[in-house]
Amino acid sequence: MKTTFLDYFKRYIIILLLVPVSWVFAGDEEQEPQVYELSQITVTATRIERGRAEVPASVEIADEDKISATKMFNIKEALVGMPGVLVESKNQGYDSRIIIRGAGLKAKYGVRDIMVLFDGVPITDPDSLTRLDFIDTQLIKQVEVVKGPNSTLWGANAAGGVINIIPKSPFDRKETMVKAGAGDYDTRNFHLSFSNNIKESLFYTLSGSRRQTSNSWRRWNKFDINQVSFQTAAGSESGTNWKNFFGYTDASIQLPGKLDQTMFDEYKNTGRAKETEGPWQFSGRYSEIFFFNSRYSSKIGEFTFLPMIYGNIWSHHHPVTGRINDADTVTYGTDIQLNHYHTIFDVDGTLSFGITGRYDDQETDYFKYRDLSTGPGNRIVQVLSDKKGDKIETQERNVFLYGIYAQESFRPSRRWIIDAGIRFDETVFDITGKRTETYDYARAQYVPATDMEDIDKTFNAFSPRLGILYKFNESLNFYGNFSQGFQTPTEGELTENPDLDLVTVKNYEFGFKTHHLQWSMDAAVYYSPVKDEVIQVIQEEGYSEYVNSGKTDKKGFELSGSVFLTPDFQAGLTYSFTDYTFDDFSEPVRNGNTTVNIDRSGNTLPFIPENQYSIFAAYKHPCGFKLKLQSHSWGSYYIDNANTEKYKGYDFITNAMIGFEKGSLDVSVNMENLFDRQYAVEVQKDTKGTLRYNPASPRNFIVRVTYRF
Repeated sequence: MKTTFLDYFKRYIIILLLVPVSWVFAGDEEQEPQVYELSQITVTATRIERGRAEVPASVEIADEDKISATKMFNIKEALVGMPGVLVESKNQGYDSRIIIRGAGLKAKYGVRDIMVLFDGVPITDPDSLTRLDFIDTQLIKQVEVVKGPNSTLWGANAAGGVINIIPKSPFDRKETMVKAGAGDYDTRNFHLSFSNNIKESLFYTLSGSRRQTSNSWRRWNKFDINQVSFQTAAGSESGTNWKNFFGYTDASIQLPGKLDQTMFDEYKNTGRAKETEGPWQFSGRYSEIFFFNSRYSSKIGEFTFLPMIYGNIWSHHHPVTGRINDADTVTYGTDIQLNHYHTIFDVDGTLSFGITGRYDDQETDYFKYRDLSTGPGNRIVQVLSDKKGDKIETQERNVFLYGIYAQESFRPSRRWIIDAGIRFDETVFDITGKRTETYDYARAQYVPATDMEDIDKTFNAFSPRLGILYKFNESLNFYGNFSQGFQTPTEGELTENPDLDLVTVKNYEFGFKTHHLQWSMDAAVYYSPVKDEVIQVIQEEGYSEYVNSGKTDKKGFELSGSVFLTPDFQAGLTYSFTDYTFDDFSEPVRNGNTTVNIDRSGNTLPFIPENQYSIFAAYKHPCGFKLKLQSHSWGSYYIDNANTEKYKGYDFITNAMIGFEKGSLDVSVNMENLFDRQYAVEVQKDTKGTLRYNPASPRNFIVRVTYRF
């Protein structure tokens, strides 16, 4: 029997009622501070520094302790285990796929439908695509995640949520750090950083990193990345500060394809995946990126002035299904924010308002594959390399986004916090190009093509938000919020289907946050109807199309909690339940040159498990010994929009860290997939019924040594 929204709402109420009476009625009297109590501060949800427990939205934080317990080869390692956040990587590289409450599901690569920030600076393109290649994960101090369209101040293309990747600041460091690591599958990690100050108020950090692995358990599975950066930070006693970041990245990643049933069975038996299904054997992404941002903050009376500018230059070589892309992209933008701290009728408040603008200019050339083999009918059987052949298409894509926003945060009394805001955004697409040939999936060959039509589309929408938090006592807060966000199609999706509409997401959420002495618990229940959601349709031969559904309904429950059993020993768990269905969706199914629309209304969205949970335990002895175990499970899910079959998911995939930290020395061993389980990261079935598997990495380890001078 299908679990209903009422069923899991009852579960939520029962958990709420099971909060210990002594916890709920702890009173408002002051408690003695405990050495194990942690205070988590966030700025992502409101753009104002505030304790996580005082934000009327669902917020998760991967702090410095969690991050230091991983090797941080990719952003996945910081996010894994967060309720409502699904994250996986095909090869431990920087190609992490992130889904928050179902948003980002359709992404073939990169991150979609989610706003990603680097120290508060948007790194998401105006069309909502985020590439994580140029983030040096060795610099990360903290990662904050706001789930759902709860951050009106960030606006367009943040309908799924906001991720803020916060690096270590030169203000916090005055040291030289050397890090070296080595593991199996030719895994290497090197990092060097030098931080100091030129004078009392001017600090800087110079750093360099290299990460690499052969991942030889699969063919065509290597990656390596070289990065250098220079940060400066200047501050004064008046509260004025100025931060700058300059970075360069040279990244290369091979992207192995999927496995058919026979290949996946061999992988489960041997732990090795030698081959790849289909003709497209040499996909990859090879990038060179220059990245810059500058942020300024100054207090002027009752105002704080917060302008920023940023930009990146991106050269990108990307062999994919059917063709090879060569793109040169320039993206730049600005955001100017003003906070006004005021009092009206003895009520303290903060008004945040500002404007933002981002521009993306991309020129892309598309090529045939140079080296390939053909069969009967001149059908392409297999490509033999990732080398370019003849040019078949040129595109120029320009996307401009501008927005204006305002949010009032005030406290009518010491128990109440209210955030009310609204934002307006407009996104303009201008895509032109010339096309001579294209790859025909039905005929499996390159064929002459008519020239592409110019695409000129404008999307605009308002994003309102109201969040209310009630402080029951010093330990327990209740909150509720309503918010609305919108999502534009990406440039690539519009090129394939110019008729795609704007996606509108509403969110109704209620929850509680408890932080009492050495233990804490957060819980939320939400309902998110989505209009015109962009759905991925996987046609025969693995070709993806993108179409709007009429409506999808997303309902869910999330729970996270942790406890310090002693000041040295912490344990915790997270759990999420989802019920995501197509309320109105007709799927176009192709059979050769014929397309038939089949009603999928009432079906469950693929890939999203009904149940997901994680547990962890971490111990650190005063002598310096430390240990952490984290185990996560991904429940069963449907593998196609038609709901013809389920994949069982996986249970208790365990990662471990054991190490010793004393003074300037930190030595650790990180092991992933400790019990060497063979399972699939994702299983898909196309409209013809063909199964394709993305296998997970087998057990792997790395030994790291860090020394600070």
